[in-house]
Amino acid sequence: MTLKDLLERHGIEIDENKEKLLSDYLEFLSSAPLNLTSFRREELPVKAVLDTLFPLKDLPIHTAFMDVGTGGGIPGIIVSIYFDVEGVLLDSTRKKLLVLEKFISEKQLPLRTIWGRAEEVAHNGKERGKYEFVLTRALAKIRVALELTAPFAMVGGYVVMYKGPKWKEELEESWETMEVLGLDLGDVLEYTLPTGEKRALVIFEKIKTTPKKYPRKFSQIAKRPPR
Repeated sequence: MTLKDLLERHGIEIDENKEKLLSDYLEFLSSAPLNLTSFRREELPVKAVLDTLFPLKDLPIHTAFMDVGTGGGIPGIIVSIYFDVEGVLLDSTRKKLLVLEKFISEKQLPLRTIWGRAEEVAHNGKERGKYEFVLTRALAKIRVALELTAPFAMVGGYVVMYKGPKWKEELEESWETMEVLGLDLGDVLEYTLPTGEKRALVIFEKIKTTPKKYPRKFSQIAKRPPR
């Protein structure tokens, strides 16, 4: 089954140019000199591309976004290719970003990278409160990830998290954190991959400005919720 067939079977229309770019990206992930993903080559169409795009059918990313803790570029590169939108890939591992930059440059994608820790970069006035969509996948539990992502989102924007089956437990631990950081729960889109894995897209709305003191140092974030 081609990538186009897989996506269209799940209601995701895609043209040949975008399919080619996404296929090239999956090949890049498989052959990169650095281990950019834990997924096996045969898993990538479902666990990288379909998992990224399927829950976004009702939430198209139409303005510049930030992908926090991008790792190998999932979901940021896939989102940028499919929605033809500018974005920023943030990660603390410089080696990974250097490898990603080669692919971005070769394919002339509208992406830039930032090397740094989210809890430090978020205090940079150039990036804080700038993005309508802040995406993250496999960054941390919801409570921790919220403090690392919320400062980048503009008021009226969204923090969008890809989560596994334990999202309900994580969310229950995060209500106080949401309130302190200026967030409200927008929606949760639950879905099942063809592999049988249960997934969820948890969407938070940014309803007010995050206080300047957040995010804290990571050791503090991990230890206790914001107050």
